[in-house]
Amino acid sequence: MYEKIIDILCTIKEDQPELRQSLSPETDLNNDIGLDSLQMIQFMLKVEEQLNVAIDYDHFDYEHLQSIEAFITFLNSCQSQEQPLYEDVKR
Repeated sequence: MYEKIIDILCTIKEDQPELRQSLSPETDLNNDIGLDSLQMIQFMLKVEEQLNVAIDYDHFDYEHLQSIEAFITFLNSCQSQEQPLYEDVKR
């Protein structure tokens, strides 16, 4: 899961090719990476899609972004999706 999150972050911050080498489990997702609000939304949506998890925003808090490790711990408490999040409505 850690590597997938790193890949997602590097995709979103593609203008910073050196980012991958600076990331660690202790990296602060807010202060160290510098995601703006749109990038944060993209990050959360990509995490849900690529890791097949439903983020529980009712329990999501700023503290879960204080490190990649804390974010992974939070994700592990969320339930996985049985089906794709954005599937077409069946007629």
